[in-house]
Amino acid sequence: MLAESLTIFLIIFLVAVLYLRTKKSYALATVPLLILPFANITACLTSGELTKFLPMDKFTVYCAINLFAVILSSFFVGLWSNKFSKKSTRALYVTMSLIFNIVLAAILINNMYIAIYG
Repeated sequence: MLAESLTIFLIIFLVAVLYLRTKKSYALATVPLLILPFANITACLTSGELTKFLPMDKFTVYCAINLFAVILSSFFVGLWSNKFSKKSTRALYVTMSLIFNIVLAAILINNMYIAIYG
């Protein structure tokens, strides 16, 4: 899922750049969504090497990196949700962002599990 994560990262990054021209607060709101795809790219490239230094297998390191990214992204979603003045907009932003992060992380971890353990 390296290519897919790179594609997701680039699409969200382009959306953020487009929002920079019109609404800067919306551009900042998309930044937390970049954390998980970036972390997954990093995890795909480094989890095998990190097993030399950590007492864990590749899948556990991969999962830890992705789960940490979900937590970090969710934290920033919560922080930046305060930029929205309407409570309904804030609730929708937080809900959609958290669903995106959790579903994407579940898909990425499941795919890696299948790739490693068949």
